[in-house]
Amino acid sequence: PLFAFILQLLYIRRKQFYYADHGVFTIHLYIFTFLLLLLVFSLEKLQQWTGWGFIGLVMGLLFLGLNIYLYRAMKVFYGQGWFKTFVKYLLTVILSLLMMLLLLLIFFVFSAFEL
Repeated sequence: PLFAFILQLLYIRRKQFYYADHGVFTIHLYIFTFLLLLLVFSLEKLQQWTGWGFIGLVMGLLFLGLNIYLYRAMKVFYGQGWFKTFVKYLLTVILSLLMMLLLLLIFFVFSAFEL
């Protein structure tokens, strides 16, 4: 819900998109991310069994592909130009990182002080 809220804030001037639209986009992105992580964890296990070093490069390329996928998905779904989409992509990534760090800090405080 927080990622969808970030998208809602970034696309606030686009009145044809409701919060539910951003939520559906977020679910779509998360499903893709989870499938990609399943593939990465499988490749990591394969690398442990075989010792092939190039699998680490493949996993890095998959994570790069995830970022390219997010940019492309935002461009197609929201229908804006490449520059506006890139700026909003960067803001989305930065705000998401800040949100995750804030949540980590909140959970750390709650667990440390058992509130």
